[in-house]
Amino acid sequence: MDDAQIRRGRPADAPDYAELALLTGPELLPAIFGSESNFKKVMRGSFPRTKSPFSFEHSHFIEMDGRTAGMALALTHDQMSKEQLRTMLLLVRYLKLAFVTQIAHIYRSSEIMAQTEEGDSYLANIATYPEFRTRGLGPRLMDAVEMEAGAAGSRRIVLHVETDNKKAIELYERLSFRAEPKAPVPRITPHYVEFA
Repeated sequence: MDDAQIRRGRPADAPDYAELALLTGPELLPAIFGSESNFKKVMRGSFPRTKSPFSFEHSHFIEMDGRTAGMALALTHDQMSKEQLRTMLLLVRYLKLAFVTQIAHIYRSSEIMAQTEEGDSYLANIATYPEFRTRGLGPRLMDAVEMEAGAAGSRRIVLHVETDNKKAIELYERLSFRAEPKAPVPRITPHYVEFA
């Protein structure tokens, strides 16, 4: 694992971000955006742009042997609040008419993300490609996210995970995340870790 390198995301990482982000919610994300291709189109188009929750500026990537192995994307509550309008404009731009048919799902997912509080950082996505799993890359990415969240003054990191994603839940529990007692919607449970 010594050859694993973590770096900040770059606009050119958009294709990898779209693929890796889809791994974090292979059923949920296409349902929110109307299809897998719609989701990828939005992510590939939004990721290279600044001031959006889907932006490269909020991401870290990990590479092994010169290949992208995984990524994490997290932002503060303040950044999410400031970037809401731009996010909606990007969704309209890339989804076009599909935005109208998906607006209820998009709104509901934004309500889930909005459950963060002042002083929180929100972990939107963390994933590694299957061939790089079990190499300890997830915890290394989480370390980078935690360092950045702490530097931003966050007191906790919040994430949501599908209740049937047992592997992700196990990882988050190993990383000291705790589940909130009430799930905001069926199938998704918020988890958080507080900084000491």
